[in-house]
Amino acid sequence: MEKDNQIYQQYAYSYPHKLAYRELVKPLSLQEVWGHQNRDNLFAYLHIPYCEMRCGFCNLFTISNPKEGVNQYLAALKIEAQTYKYQFPDLQFEAYAIGGGTPTYLHADQLADMLETFRDVLGVNTNKQYGSIESSPKSISKEKIELIEEYGINRVSIGVQSWIEEETKHLGRPQQPQEAAKAVQSLVESKIPELNIDLIYGIKGQTEQSWLYSLLETIQYQPTEIYLYPLYTRPLTGLEKMNALQASKSVEMTSEIDNRLARYRFAREFLLSNDYEQVSMRCFRRLDAPIIESDYVSTRDGMIGIGAGARSYTNTFHYSSHYAVGRKATKSIIHGYSLKNDEDFNQVHYGIHLDKEEQVRRYFIKSLIDGGVLNMQKFNKQFGRSIFDYSIINDLFDKKWLKKDGEIVRLTVKGMELEDQIGPSLFSTTVNDLMSKFQLA
Repeated sequence: MEKDNQIYQQYAYSYPHKLAYRELVKPLSLQEVWGHQNRDNLFAYLHIPYCEMRCGFCNLFTISNPKEGVNQYLAALKIEAQTYKYQFPDLQFEAYAIGGGTPTYLHADQLADMLETFRDVLGVNTNKQYGSIESSPKSISKEKIELIEEYGINRVSIGVQSWIEEETKHLGRPQQPQEAAKAVQSLVESKIPELNIDLIYGIKGQTEQSWLYSLLETIQYQPTEIYLYPLYTRPLTGLEKMNALQASKSVEMTSEIDNRLARYRFAREFLLSNDYEQVSMRCFRRLDAPIIESDYVSTRDGMIGIGAGARSYTNTFHYSSHYAVGRKATKSIIHGYSLKNDEDFNQVHYGIHLDKEEQVRRYFIKSLIDGGVLNMQKFNKQFGRSIFDYSIINDLFDKKWLKKDGEIVRLTVKGMELEDQIGPSLFSTTVNDLMSKFQLA
C-alpha cells in the first residue's frame, strides 16, 4: 500500500516541467518556432505576476505588493501581443486563461487595460471563446466583476483555501472568513456563468471536523466547480522557510501524521453525495453544470503565453521566460521583461525541444492527468503506434490504475487518487535529470 509521502510527489498537469527548460545555444525567432506550426485552435494564456500577499505554500512565478513597475509591465504585455500579431496575423484562438499571480490584484483601470490588450491587440475574442481568470477574496471587487462580465469571461476561480482563520494563518495567508464570504457571494450574484472555489487539505491542525466545515461552507454557494489541492511544502516558499527557522531555533515542531489521503477520500465521498461529480483528482464539478465544449485539444494544438512567467507550446518546442520562486530573482526577471522591445520579443532564448519520446510522454500525461481521457485511435493516428507498445502504459493497466472503454482510456477511481504519483512516473530520465540539476533561485 502506498504511503502518503509516496503518493504526493508532484502536480503534473503539464510536461515537461519548467525546471527542465534551459538557455538555448542559439536564440530562435518566432518565425522559426511557429512558422510550421498549425496556428488554428490555439490556447492563449496571459500571466500577471502580482499578488496582494505571497501565500506560504506558493511557488508560482509572482511577487507580492510591488511598489512600482506594474504599468511598465502592462505596457510590455501590449508590445509582446503586438509582436505576435504582427508576425502571425492568422492567429486563431479557441480558449484562454488569465492567471498569475492574481490578475485581480490589478486596479480596475489596469485590469481593463490588460483585458483590452488581450482582446483587441492579441485578438482573443473573450466574448466568444471559453476563458477563465484567477482571483482572490481580498482583490475582487464590484468594479472588477463588472469588467469580467463586460469582457465575457466565463469562469472565475477564487482561492479560499479554508474557511477557518487559524488554518489560513498556518498557510501563511491570514484571511478573515467574512471577507472570503463577501467576495464569494458577490461572484455568486454576478452574471459570470461559472465559479470555482479552491480548498486545501493537509493544513497543520486541520481535523476531519474542520475539513468538513470548510466543505459545508463551500457547497452552500453551489459553485460550478470545487478544486481540492493537497498541501505541498516546496523549496523557497514561506512554509519551507518557516519550518527551517523553527528548526534553527530548536523550536519543537509538532509531528503530525500525513493525513492528506484520508482528507481527500473524505472530501471525495462528501462531494459525490452532494451532487458533484469527480472530473480529476482535484476537480469536482456540479452535476447540473453544462458541459464545456471547445475545439482546442491540448495534445494537438499550440499555446501562446503572454507575460513574464507564461509558457508557450508548439508540438516540438516549449519556451518561456526564466523561472524563479524567490522574490529577488522573480522581481529581476519581471523587470527585464518590462524593458523588452518588439525585437526582443521576437527572439526566444529559453526552452526545451521535445523529441518523439517526450512528445509521447506529454501526450500520456496531458491525456490522463487532470481530468483528461486518452483516445487510442487518435494516439495511433498521431504517432503511428499503439499505446500498448509502451511498458509505462501496460504497467498502469496491470496495477488497475487505468480502465478501457472502447477506444477511450482513463484513470480508475484508484488511479485518480494517485495522479500526483502517476504523473511523475511518466517523466523521462532526461527530464528528471534536468529538473534535479536546476538551480532554483
